[in-house]
Amino acid sequence: MAKAARAKFPTSFGVFSPTGHIVMALKDDASAERARAALLAAGFGEDEVTHHTRDQVIAEAEKSKEQEASPLQIGQDVAKIDEYLALAKDGCGFLVVHAPEEDRTKRAMAVVKPFGLKFAEKYNRLTLEELA
Repeated sequence: MAKAARAKFPTSFGVFSPTGHIVMALKDDASAERARAALLAAGFGEDEVTHHTRDQVIAEAEKSKEQEASPLQIGQDVAKIDEYLALAKDGCGFLVVHAPEEDRTKRAMAVVKPFGLKFAEKYNRLTLEELA
């Protein structure tokens, strides 16, 4: 049985910060769920792959935009939140995949690409790496 998506997104001091994770947008929620199942079949653990629906991403992005003036949002990339919001409003489903090592990143990307991958980037310790 599929594990329910976590309600919270990875944060640090209230700011979206999924260090060591790949954030992926797929063409829709059904594709994201199929890609999640493929990642699990490829050896990724239940706790390493989370599907966030388009509605969850929209809600989180809009909540974040409401807090833009908050001191807790210092460092939050407003343009990035806008990008995620636009993708979600376009119907994309999202996966957040824990893949801190380069070989796991490459494997995750290879597994997910056939499922309508539209966007992927990895949050490294100090950089954001565009993957697709």
